[in-house]
Amino acid sequence: MTRFLLSSGFTIAFAALNASAQDGQQLFTLYCSACHGVDGKGATGGTFPPLSESPWASGDADRAVKIALKGLTGPVDVLGKTYNLEMPPQGAVLPDDQLAAILTYVRSAWGNQAGPVTADQVKTIRATVSDRNAPWTAEEILKLHPLPLEKTALTNLLSQAYSGKWSSIPDFSQLKAENIEEEHDGIISLKKAPFEDNFAMVWQADFEAPADGEYTFLLDADDAASIIIDGKKIVEIKGAGPMNGSRARQAKTTLTKGARKFRVEFLELSDNQGIAIGWQGPGVKNWKWLTDDTAKPAKTHTPIPIEPANGRPVIYRNFIDGTTPRAIGVGFPGGLNLAYSADNLAPEILWTGKFIDGSYKWIERGTDASPPAGENVVKLTTTRALPTEARFRGYKLDPAGNPTFSVQIGDQILLDSWHAESGALVRKLSVSRSPLEIQIPQPPELIVEGASGKSSLQLTPGTPVTLTYRWKP
Repeated sequence: MTRFLLSSGFTIAFAALNASAQDGQQLFTLYCSACHGVDGKGATGGTFPPLSESPWASGDADRAVKIALKGLTGPVDVLGKTYNLEMPPQGAVLPDDQLAAILTYVRSAWGNQAGPVTADQVKTIRATVSDRNAPWTAEEILKLHPLPLEKTALTNLLSQAYSGKWSSIPDFSQLKAENIEEEHDGIISLKKAPFEDNFAMVWQADFEAPADGEYTFLLDADDAASIIIDGKKIVEIKGAGPMNGSRARQAKTTLTKGARKFRVEFLELSDNQGIAIGWQGPGVKNWKWLTDDTAKPAKTHTPIPIEPANGRPVIYRNFIDGTTPRAIGVGFPGGLNLAYSADNLAPEILWTGKFIDGSYKWIERGTDASPPAGENVVKLTTTRALPTEARFRGYKLDPAGNPTFSVQIGDQILLDSWHAESGALVRKLSVSRSPLEIQIPQPPELIVEGASGKSSLQLTPGTPVTLTYRWKP
């Protein structure tokens, strides 16, 4: 008798689960397949994000429930591809039991092997997010429910950390690591770095190439980084700058199947830090990531160079990456450039070489800030340099086209003039009525003549101060 009851119980439970799965499939086809496809691979040839074998569908069920209830907006990376679409919220359309049935089906179909979702679970989560009126962003939901980290192609990964202040990636053979760690998860990460500022990292590992053929590596970093494979530098990013795609680099190389010696060098110069490394190879079309951060390939543009002409500087009044919205870029003859912030009332970025590529603004219809197009980018400051009552009063050009920026502080005027001379930027500062102390940042990449090594100078009416900015060799 007991045996019969157990058998009957299993039969009833199996029938209920089967009915639930069937209902979930029918509901999915009705409400979800138009975007995600009946096969879970994304409708219209993968235009929409796939659910089949997706870590977004598997893993923490609460993540899937919250997305289904409130929707998802903005860019999201799924299986190595970035999508930027709107997923509408379904919470107002579907009751708890139907949402649970759909998610249970999704989490067990097309190769997914995650557990079921119950109506009570949906009900509980619905109550906790009832006050939320906006869809989730990928960043928001992943902070609450991170995706499981995938196994990478790196084995025998070792990280080495170095404390110090350098202007470019140092010669690590001359340095002693202050911290060495075995990274058993095979993931390159700065979250484990033992320092917050002024440090460098080296990661060494075996890259397990799955087949002979051509491989593409994508590198993005804040700040400098390089990838070296079998002793050959494959791709490099120099100088300081953000990790936002504007400085991302790609390079191709041919590898044979098996373990290849893989080395990454990284330098943190200022402010934020980050590194993203992805790869593609034979039979691998989507990006596979070796880091816990991911990156977008840099947008390709037909360059529209903005540059000095007829021996006169060129002025660029538009968004410049790395400074504030009210920035004024100046490209001087001889490949010397600056960006002055009318918000912070100070020069914020200096660089050499090419000035600005206008295609970021003129082709992308104003959606992208233009990064400095040259090299040796130096960040002078990111904060307001003068008292809160100070106001920007514009700028004037001298007969040669050189700018003088004007700032009013109470009843006096500060004049900040710039020109290029003998491979250096020359700055002249003067005040009109009373003494004024002004900050003079001296980053390690520059020699600032006229400041006597001081971080601030006292300006006196009638006595202009001249500073000369030179890049260290």
